[in-house]
Amino acid sequence: MLRKANFIAIIFFLSATLILSMTSCKRSGDASIGGDKTAEGVPIIEYLLPGDPGKYMSEDLWSIQEWGKRTGVQFKINSPPRDAFQDKLAIIISSGDLPDMINFYQDNSTYKDYGPQLFVPLNDYLNNGQLPELKRWLDKYPDIELYMENPDDNKLYGFPFVSDFEYISRAWYVRNDLLRKAGLDADNIETLDDVKAAMLALQKAKGGGFITSSRLGYNYFAGVTGAYFGAHNGVMYDQKHPNGNKEFVYGALKPEYKKWVEFMRWMYVNKLLHSNFATMSQQELFAGYADGSFPLMIEQHGLHDKLNPEHDSNREIKYIYPPKIDGIQFRQTKSYHVNIGYRWPVVINQKSKHIDDIVRAMNFVYSDEGIEMFSLGAEGLTFERDDKTPSGYRLDYVQSVWTRKEDGTFPEGMKMLEDYGCNSWWLMGVSNESDRFGFKEYKEGENEEALFIPNIINSNIELGLVVETDPFINFNKEEKDTIAEISTPLGTYESENVLKFIYGQRPMSEWDDFINGLKKLKCEELAKIYNDKLK
Repeated sequence: MLRKANFIAIIFFLSATLILSMTSCKRSGDASIGGDKTAEGVPIIEYLLPGDPGKYMSEDLWSIQEWGKRTGVQFKINSPPRDAFQDKLAIIISSGDLPDMINFYQDNSTYKDYGPQLFVPLNDYLNNGQLPELKRWLDKYPDIELYMENPDDNKLYGFPFVSDFEYISRAWYVRNDLLRKAGLDADNIETLDDVKAAMLALQKAKGGGFITSSRLGYNYFAGVTGAYFGAHNGVMYDQKHPNGNKEFVYGALKPEYKKWVEFMRWMYVNKLLHSNFATMSQQELFAGYADGSFPLMIEQHGLHDKLNPEHDSNREIKYIYPPKIDGIQFRQTKSYHVNIGYRWPVVINQKSKHIDDIVRAMNFVYSDEGIEMFSLGAEGLTFERDDKTPSGYRLDYVQSVWTRKEDGTFPEGMKMLEDYGCNSWWLMGVSNESDRFGFKEYKEGENEEALFIPNIINSNIELGLVVETDPFINFNKEEKDTIAEISTPLGTYESENVLKFIYGQRPMSEWDDFINGLKKLKCEELAKIYNDKLK
């Protein structure tokens, strides 16, 4: 899979081709593309979106067909594997030969950079009342529009993925049943020394060996695990410390960052952190959670169930609150109500002949009817309504807790919800609390279990461990180019050296030399760009 920086490089490399292509289109009268219809006159919408291994999207899926029926269109799906998606997207954008719709993947800026040239601005449709369902979400969560606007013309060129819940993203979970074997309990972990004692106890209780790992590489690992230390790789907004200056700083210059590195080095030296933590795949990590190899999770709130996927009553999963480090308990920031860059945004090609039809179809995605359909399917097909369950539904016709037999299997031939194209985040325009926290996996009388994560988040808020979202800085393309020029070599230098510190290949006595190297690579100038824009 191409990394973000490589994708940007491809876009820049092909930008000249894009300009020539656009100029050619203008000379020929800006001819529209597509325009195909069925024999019955139904518009055929060409839709490009990424496919997961084993879950490639198709116009034959029930959800795609039903979406078309309910909105008066028909979709023609092109779903290349997500590992090749960015390559394909770069080529398509450079040629100017775009399909009617595109669902972006791991890209949160191209839709802004090329919006004025390639994509339909949604502002007039919002103001004219053609997107009332989307507008209600933008009215409810103004931070969405702020996040997604093009900074040069303040227009909205992409449809957002709405997060309809309050969320803080980082959390550590532990197999408390193993801790109790050593006479410990997660509820009593208050300091970093308590954390270390618990880690060693877990290792002994499971019979030795590693107790945790990570996924998605170093940058992800540093961002998610550093939160408990008030630390972050790259530029961060300084409000995690109770006495933070509320300005942007380069995270590695903070003393908290060094404490995080020292802790992770301790974890690695004591063989608590897996030796392949920086390269392990998600599949390997989740398998380790499931089989008990990794009884500690140091990632995010929504994954605690991976430590007990079979709902084994002998496994007790507990949350570890941020410990006091030198007397300080660090805080987390609330998340934005928009999830952009993984599976969204969706854009409309300016040259499409079916723009109004696509607007109508996308408006449905944000309606209550659309949210239910893409999440759960249809009553009598995949679910029944039941106001006694935490979600208000029972999944009676697909693989679920309601249809699982005593031996853990399901009736022969029974489909999963995903087989209908439902429960797929690259189609859902809105993720609500029930989806994000998995309420539909719990039966009547299991409200306490279903509310496990929301209750933890609320508890953190009540304890004063949550602050408002960091200020969003909407850089224009020129500013982003400058940032990329500094941050690319800076990030490489930081990640390579921090890994050496953790692995023990570089002594901590050289930390000051490392910091001087960051400064030579303009880390302070990078933070200044953010602060100047903030002012």
